Amino acid sequence: MINVYVKKYVFYLIGIILFSLLINLGTAWDDVMARMLKPLFRQVLIATIILLHCYLYFIQKLSFRLLNTCPWFAQLADYRKFRSFVFLNAFPVLFIHLLILNFLLLQRNHGSLFRSDYFHTDFWFFFIPLICYTTFLYFKPQEFLFRASKKKEVNLPEQEDQLQSASSQIETSKNQQKDRYLELWKETKVKKFLLDHYYENYKNQQWLLNEDIPLWKLVLFEKTATVMFGYFANGEKWALLNFDDTILNNPWVIKINQSTYVNMLYVLEKTDYRVILKINEQVSERPKKEIRVEVVTLCEQVQRRLEAVIDCEKMDFLLQISRRMKYKNYNNFWKDAYLEQLDESRLEDRVGSIED
Repeated sequence: MINVYVKKYVFYLIGIILFSLLINLGTAWDDVMARMLKPLFRQVLIATIILLHCYLYFIQKLSFRLLNTCPWFAQLADYRKFRSFVFLNAFPVLFIHLLILNFLLLQRNHGSLFRSDYFHTDFWFFFIPLICYTTFLYFKPQEFLFRASKKKEVNLPEQEDQLQSASSQIETSKNQQKDRYLELWKETKVKKFLLDHYYENYKNQQWLLNEDIPLWKLVLFEKTATVMFGYFANGEKWALLNFDDTILNNPWVIKINQSTYVNMLYVLEKTDYRVILKINEQVSERPKKEIRVEVVTLCEQVQRRLEAVIDCEKMDFLLQISRRMKYKNYNNFWKDAYLEQLDESRLEDRVGSIED
């Protein structure tokens, strides 16, 4: 199998030869063969190939130093990094190349390069590919021609202290933000602030459901003939085997139909409507009848988690609000007097557990 580095060098060598032809032929494409057959042209072409290898080595060494060992470069904004990288790599090479060409012209008594029309013609055959190559290296530094030494860490001034300080500040800011949400809830009784407070708590928390479970972790309770099921804010569904039914009297828990109790922490005030098919069991053919039902609306992040594991029709059935429960329970929850007396600490009441 051909070594990866050898394959890369072959591609590079092809590019170097073509680039050497380009900058030596320049605008003389109308007389290519005659010029290429001259002994002097072949000598210049070989010298150019060697010179380009030197340019590539110089660019690689400087690029590696900029990207990996220069603190001031690491602290630049992205757009300034790009401009600095291209300028610092391309213009020294360009300046050296122009000096070499000028020296050769003076030796052959062709006058100075800086007084000819070179910058209007052949100059661009070198300048444009050079800029393109340094731009390519900025985005693909792994494509250097020569093998680089192992990358060193860029040690910014007092970097470790800065990182530790920033980490501490971020953690403090997060805690302050959670406390702020709680304060806003207490001041305004706008339920979204309390939801944000719990969301900040549980988004990075490991969900342990093998112990006494607080109410705030549950979204729905489904009552069946044999067991009470709990639907959790992380999208899981479990049978509550050690269920404490006193939780159903908690002011945050509202009964919305014959079998479903909902934790109002996760409910939006505006309801929604669905069209479902209902079987008419009084007729022998059992025809299906479309009916329009009203359902409670859960907050978006919880709704998505539950819909990922529960059938949509099942969700509509669970969240359907019966007319009697709407006027007796649901509407009453949103009254200012009810919200004012709500105690956020009751969301920490224990529901029970999923294990005996």
